[in-house]
Parts: sequence; structure tokens; C-alpha cells
Amino acid sequence: MKKKSSSQLVRRSLGKGGSAPARRSFSEGGFFNLRVLIAAVFCILAIAVALFAQGNRTKQAQQTNRSTAVQDAPGTQKPDIIQMVGPVMMTTNLRDLPYIPNPTETEEQPLTRYPRGKGAPPPVAPSSPLLQKLLKNMFRPAPTMPPPLLTFDGINEAQGMCSCVPPDSDGDVGPNHYVEAVNVTFKVFDKNGNTLSGPTTYNSFFSSLVGTPCGGGINGHNQGDPFAFYDHQADAWVITDFAFPAFPGTSFWECVGVSQSPDPVAGPWALYAIQIDPANNNQLGDYPKFGMWNDGGIQNAYFFTVNLFINRSRQRDSLYRPTRGRGRFL
Repeated sequence: MKKKSSSQLVRRSLGKGGSAPARRSFSEGGFFNLRVLIAAVFCILAIAVALFAQGNRTKQAQQTNRSTAVQDAPGTQKPDIIQMVGPVMMTTNLRDLPYIPNPTETEEQPLTRYPRGKGAPPPVAPSSPLLQKLLKNMFRPAPTMPPPLLTFDGINEAQGMCSCVPPDSDGDVGPNHYVEAVNVTFKVFDKNGNTLSGPTTYNSFFSSLVGTPCGGGINGHNQGDPFAFYDHQADAWVITDFAFPAFPGTSFWECVGVSQSPDPVAGPWALYAIQIDPANNNQLGDYPKFGMWNDGGIQNAYFFTVNLFINRSRQRDSLYRPTRGRGRFL
């Protein structure tokens, strides 16, 4: 058998032309390309610049959507002064007020997985004794909460007169009374839970505020969202709700009653009506909440806040400060 010479093997390995194949540089390989790297860096920079510009446009749009009114410098700002209607004195004992129904309140019934008021079924206890023992060791028993000193039934669904379940409950306790206010009525109890007066509708209570949606008897438009509290410094009671003939509309008011004695049943009461932002009379003052501040000086006042709405679209929050003097609006 004839063997091939080593020189022939060498020539064949060198290939055509007798030279070794050229080796590709690392920069020309598939794993690294300088031009591709530079292009990728520029793409990332372009994306970052675009995102930054988009963020600036969104912030500018938000600022543009805000009020364009010129803002006063801090320390020079002054509140709008709104003239209240009242006081109109109501001297009738609450037990003797004629019954005047409030407008019917409509409760929305949301669709839920479980029937309203029922909730989800209780969790099933584990069947394994070992798992029960393990869970018992993992969770410590809750400390025993002391029971309340006194409980009694408040305004029920029938007395609430609007079939609102659950009701918008509110109330406060004084030295001798407890006043509970729900959607369209309120009641006065003694400290043992006995009813002293009520249920009283806000149309009955504020009926003498003629000329406003708060009053007018059967023509009143008290809509609820009440707030009741005891002023412990003036030894007086405050009961409020809001009134408006229609929503959307252009006439929205807060109705306020301030007792002139510590007895909310006998009264007498000073009644007031406050229009919510007359300069923007299409704004509903929703969910009013009251507070009291008496520092012995200029802050001797009641404060209340509302959420302002137009066509069910929230606009802003507002703070009001009706002047307070020994439990009486001035």
C-alpha cells in the first residue's frame, strides 16, 4: 500500500494558494460588534429621553388642569365670607313638632357575590386533629375585651324612614342625653337608653328656615348626611344636615341647629342655613363633618368640611368656620 507523503498532507491542510485560512478578529465575531453596541446604546438613550419627556408633559397637563386663578401669597390669603341665614328661633319642644316627611332617599343596591348583609360563609375548621393542634399552638387566644357599660337599641329601620340599610349613623353623648342622628331622622335618649323625643325628621326640625331648602315644611328639601355633637364648653347641642332641591342643581345648603340650653328636647334652638359656595352654586357640599375649636381667641368657632361635587365628579374639599360664641352662632 502506497503511503502519502507528509508534504502532501501539509499542502492539503494549507488549502488553495498554499496559505493558512485567515483568522477573524474578535471585533468581527458574532459575539461582539462595536457598531451594534453603539446603536443599542443610542436606542436606550432615545427611549429614556422619550419617557422623560412624556413624564414632563403629564405633569404639565396636570398643572394646567388645576385652577388657573391667581393664588395669594402665604400669609396674605383671606377666606370668602358667606352671610348665614338666621338665627331663626325655634321654641317648640321637640315632642310637639308636627311630623313632616323628608324626601324619599334612594339607596343603591350594589351587586355582590353574597346576599347583602350575609357576608361570606364562615371558614371550615380543619378536620385533622394534628392540624388543629398545630393551629392552636400557632395562634394565641385573643385577650378578653371588657363589655360596654350600657347598650340599647337606637333608631331602627322603620324609624329611620328611608329603608336605608345600613343607615348613616352618627351621634354624641352629653352629661344627661344621647342624641343619635341617621339619614333623615334623629332621636334623643337619656343616659339609660329611654327615648325622650323622636324620631324627628329634619324637615320638621328646620321647617322655620323659610326661603331656603332647609325649611318650608312640606316644601323642605333636607336630604340627610347628618352630624350631631355635644359642645362641652358651651353645654349645648348641635344638629346639622344638608338640603338641596335637586342634584345636579344650583342651590346647596347646610342646615345647622344650635341649642340654647343643655336640654336638646326643650330647647330652644337657634336655626341657621349656610349656602355652600355661592360663587360656585352648582357645587354640592357632600359628606359634611363638624368640629369645635376654642383657643380663647380668634379660633372660637365651629368648623366643618365638605367634599364638593359637580355631576358626581369630585372637585375639591372646602373648610368653613361659622363664628361660635358660647354655643351660639353670631
